[in-house]
Amino acid sequence: MSDIHTGTLEPRVTLAERVSLTQLSEVWRGKRLPSGEDVAVKFAASPGSAAALLPEAETVAALLASGVPGVVPAEYSDRPIPHLVLPWKGPRTFRAVLDAARTGDERAAAVGILVEVVKTVAAVHHEGFMHGDLKPENILVDETGRPWLIDFGMARAIHAARLDSRVSQSMDGGDAGWGGTLHYMPPEGLQGDAPAASWDVYALGVMLHEALLGTRPDRAATPDALRALLPAAVADLLLDALAYAPADRSPTAGALLYHLDSVASDLTRTGLSRLFYRARRLAVAGLAAFFVALRYASVAALLSLYVFFLFAMRKEPVAFLAFVPFAIFHVVVRWEGPETPEEAQIRKQGGVVWR
Repeated sequence: MSDIHTGTLEPRVTLAERVSLTQLSEVWRGKRLPSGEDVAVKFAASPGSAAALLPEAETVAALLASGVPGVVPAEYSDRPIPHLVLPWKGPRTFRAVLDAARTGDERAAAVGILVEVVKTVAAVHHEGFMHGDLKPENILVDETGRPWLIDFGMARAIHAARLDSRVSQSMDGGDAGWGGTLHYMPPEGLQGDAPAASWDVYALGVMLHEALLGTRPDRAATPDALRALLPAAVADLLLDALAYAPADRSPTAGALLYHLDSVASDLTRTGLSRLFYRARRLAVAGLAAFFVALRYASVAALLSLYVFFLFAMRKEPVAFLAFVPFAIFHVVVRWEGPETPEEAQIRKQGGVVWR
């Protein structure tokens, strides 16, 4: 495409440098003339993938017309070859945010960005579409920290209300040749099932796992280990989004957002707020551990006293007179038994705090 990149594009754009290259497309940074506005220009990597550019622009236009936030506008042109012109949002992607996250505050900030992405994807699903290729590289993060969703080249209509629209007809190329990114594709996608909104949910779950723990779930431990690393509600949320079977997974990003809302404020705490929150959770965990230890220590003490009285009564039967009131007291104020599931849940809620 070097000859095209040095030629004239319509609308009038000059190209400065290539910023990304994949098997399907390449993106260049440029300037719109005569305004001098910074733009990004997306070209298809092959004639076959060029056919997806117009449907992508139409999908984006439909979403923006419906008021979906966080989607970058895309202007289609076929002069002299098919390409898209988008406003420049900066070079930083969510991948860069994840790679730079080392401290607890940085991970909390990454989760906060992802919460906004989930809101955008929930709105996309509500309008009857799925993104189809969610991954950190397809999320731009501008200078203010706001995320922007790009690359709707694999989007699909998922609601019947869209089936008769020109947009969905232009998108309908069948399921053959469906692409995607391996690490963010659900198991059913690898098995050749038809695309569904739950695919996006799985990809969001992978990114949430990365934001919280610094690694993708393909390197994760067992669910029990996950619950040991994260608060129970957060672990359950991840296990829902990453469920192997689609029927066990939240069907849309809207359903995932409903569960995420209950823990988002805790996951996105930074600074002193996060330190106080950690201290409170550790205090609760310590108090719970103290009472558990106290319970079992009291059992050990009681058993020791019973053994003492039994030996004493063998030598001095009069010791029975001291044993009777002790036994009555033990019946009245008796041991409550092993830890109940409800008590265990309360203790786990105050357990280990994520990094």
